[in-house]
Parts: sequence; structure tokens; C-alpha cells
Amino acid sequence: MIEVSIPATTANLGCGFDVLGMALDIFYTVRVQTIKENQYIIRNRGEGERYLPEDERNLFFRTIKKISKWKNFPELGLEVEAFNQIPVSRGLGSSAACISAAVATVNELNGRALSIEEMIHFAAQIEGHPDNVIPAMVGGLTVAMKNGEQIHYQKFPFFDNIHLVACIPEYTLSTEEMRRILPSDYSREDVIFNLSRIAYLVGSIFRQDREGFFTALDDAIHQPFRGQKIPGFFEVRGYLREKGMGEAVISGSGSTVLLMLRDPITTSGKEKISELFAQKGTKDLIIKNVNWQNQGIRVKQL
Repeated sequence: MIEVSIPATTANLGCGFDVLGMALDIFYTVRVQTIKENQYIIRNRGEGERYLPEDERNLFFRTIKKISKWKNFPELGLEVEAFNQIPVSRGLGSSAACISAAVATVNELNGRALSIEEMIHFAAQIEGHPDNVIPAMVGGLTVAMKNGEQIHYQKFPFFDNIHLVACIPEYTLSTEEMRRILPSDYSREDVIFNLSRIAYLVGSIFRQDREGFFTALDDAIHQPFRGQKIPGFFEVRGYLREKGMGEAVISGSGSTVLLMLRDPITTSGKEKISELFAQKGTKDLIIKNVNWQNQGIRVKQL
């Protein structure tokens, strides 16, 4: 039996739309054993357990079957226990984690035949967003770039003196819907706005310049539009800026809002954030301290 664990991810980080991603310490873990029967059995535990399929329709198995076909690997009967801490359809990379876990499982069951570059390539083809898949697989904060069919990335450590808090609403948002609300064209000013900020932000990460990082987080490409679908986002971001506490960004396409703070959040701070969301109608909210993770795929033989 093998155990594969994959971290959640937060993508975009404000100005880094479809480019930046970072691994977080919330995990999707599977324990996998081969069985003689040509069957696919999965038992879901944790987030999504009430409605995720427990047969070959599950995304984990669909991914395994695709990669086995692409690489001519033998199809094996599998029995899986899945333990999911990652809220589903909340912008924390639950699909990317599931797909990455499946890719890593296929790799282990076939003698580690795939390089990390091949694993990223296959996972990104299935998931569609390298900015989610790459940090899930390699950890850290990553910059993703596509060049034709090739995917390139750079990995950086995040700041140890920026405190991360995930504000996770009960409601879900579909990535497809949140892409449809984005404009098909942008002004030159908006493009320059984001280009300058992502360049400055990456430079700030490289130099570990915390204040430079906070300065560069603003965005003109996706948050002004997606924020309208996340009641309370603009109010919480405005409050953090006014108090000099830090910044708020939409995690992926939402609905989670990630707070990036200069100091650890206090009990009164959590109460204020909850109040601001509640005033706009978001009352079922989990506020959770999270940390960035430098490691992506974790594999253990049990």
C-alpha cells in the first residue's frame, strides 16, 4: 500500500492571474492498494464525502485511466481511501490536488517511470491550469509559463513573516462561471498596471522584500470582476488596507478570500472580518490560519 499526499493551492495572488500559485498546508491524501479484480473502489472521507462519486467516475480514477492509456501502462484494479481536507469548489485547488495525487500514484505503481516535468505536463493537460498544478506538485510559490506545449516554472520560498488566513465561505463558485464574467478585452492601462505589479511582486519575493510584496498585490484583470460575486471581499480588503494590517486576495476564482497579514490575526480581528462578511450576507464562514508549504508531493510506502 502507498500513501500519497498533495497540498492545497492558492492561485493568482492578486496580480498574478493564471501565472502565480502557492502550496498551503491543507491536504488531499490517498492510501492506495492494488486488487486482483479489475475494479475501482474509493471511499471518500472529509470534504465532499457526501457527494463525490466512489467508483470509476471519480476524478482520481478518471485521471489514472487517462494517463495509463497515454503511456500504455497496465490498468490495475485499485482500492483507495481518500482523506480530503481541501474545501471543494472554493478556489483552493481541490481538483488540482486530486489530479496530482492520481498522477503521483500512477508514477509510483509503474516504477517511477515519469519525470516531474512529465507529471506536471499530464496533470496540467487534465486540470487546465498550470498555476494550480505546479505548486501542488513541487510546493512553494511558483511562477508558471506555457511555451506551446511546454510548461516552464520557477519556484521561490514565500515569506516567513507574512501571516496567511483563509476565509472560506459555505457557498461554492464554479471556475467556468468565474471565467465567463471576465472581459474579453482589456485597456492598455490595465495591462501595464498588472505587468508592472507582477514584475515588482516577483522581484520582491526574490529579494524577500515584504513591503514591496504588499505594494504589488493589487490587480486590474480579475479581482474587480470576481470580487462582485464574493460578498464582503471589497469591504474586508478596504478594512485591512485602512488599518495597515495587510491585503486580501481572491484565492483562485473564489469563493475563498486569502488574507495576507503583517501580524498574526487576533480574536477581535477574526470577529471584525466575520462581521464585515456577514454584513454583506456571508454568514457561514470558516476563518482558518494556514501556512505555505515548501514541499509538494509526499509519498510513503505503508
